Amino acid sequence: MKRRQFLALSAFALSASTLASRASFAESSNHVDFTQEAYQKALESGEPFMLDFYAPW
Repeated sequence: MKRRQFLALSAFALSASTLASRASFAESSNHVDFTQEAYQKALESGEPFMLDFYAPW
């Protein structure tokens, strides 16, 4: 197999597996938009929770 074909196939396999794992994570999790009310309710419930955020800068 030539080097370019090998590198292209490797990149494709890596990107396909990454996209598949992201899709399964998004389907299985309970994503809720952030509001102060929801945050306070989560704190008061005593149950564990996670804040996930993204900053493009």
